[in-house]
Amino acid sequence: MDKIKNVSSSVTQFASDIESEARRITWPSRQEAVKSTLAVVAISGIFAAFLGLVDYLFSIGVRALLS
Repeated sequence: MDKIKNVSSSVTQFASDIESEARRITWPSRQEAVKSTLAVVAISGIFAAFLGLVDYLFSIGVRALLS
């Protein structure tokens, strides 16, 4: 029975800790979220273009070596 009480109190303490941590969260404003999203999309696009260019150049190099 003590084991059940210990588990119950542990679960209760864990839930209480989660609640107190959730209250500390500071969410970004809508404007900050939009700016961050646009920055991620732009950086991802630039990186994808760079990798596409590198892939294209490597394929030209491999074709030149094999022909």
